[in-house]
Amino acid sequence: MAADPIVYCLTRDRDLAAALGERLTGALAFFYNDAARLHQAVTLRAPDLVVVDTAAVRAEYGDAGLGPVFDFLRHRVPDARLSVRPTAGLARLVAAEAGPGVELLPDELAACVDAVAATLGC
Repeated sequence: MAADPIVYCLTRDRDLAAALGERLTGALAFFYNDAARLHQAVTLRAPDLVVVDTAAVRAEYGDAGLGPVFDFLRHRVPDARLSVRPTAGLARLVAAEAGPGVELLPDELAACVDAVAATLGC
């Protein structure tokens, strides 16, 4: 029997966290509200999927942007699937900053949760 997939989600959106927590019943989902905690978690245990909500990456919290977050993830967990939820209307800019190999999720809550669940087969 295969182990439940591990999902790490960087978000400050409580509605997104609650919706993913409810929907991803076949996965172990962990939620972080800053990039430093996500980095610590990745260092301790590699996830199968990482979801980064762009609203959680903010300069005022010491974050350098999406690029450094995804560069770290690409090097530290090269086998993990990486995805990003853009701010509405900024999908092209977010995709460019996140870089290659990062799946762009829908910005709308329900569609985003559906896309993450589909990725995991939940």
